[in-house]
Amino acid sequence: TMSWIELKVNGMLVRIDSVNPLLIQRWREYVTKPDDWEECKIYTECGKSHINIGGKRADMARIVYKAHNPKWKDHYSRHNIIIFKDGDKGDYSIENLQIKDTGGVRRY
Repeated sequence: TMSWIELKVNGMLVRIDSVNPLLIQRWREYVTKPDDWEECKIYTECGKSHINIGGKRADMARIVYKAHNPKWKDHYSRHNIIIFKDGDKGDYSIENLQIKDTGGVRRY
């Protein structure tokens, strides 16, 4: 059975599969048929993957990390960069993602 992790991305409800992070869906509300989950298309540009949601791009690494670390403050700063532990930018498993060590510099 699939196990989903739900979170808000750009104000919209999305869910990712806890085992396969490249399986990501968003909640769609319809007028003429029942509301349902819809698969998100993943775009890859310059070696980075993202989805378009809420009219904005959302970085896949940040979505996966946030899903597994709900208390993490998702803001962009040089002290809050996600890196791929093994260098494989196609491996979005949570085990391969971590916040870059800033050498004791405080996090915001």
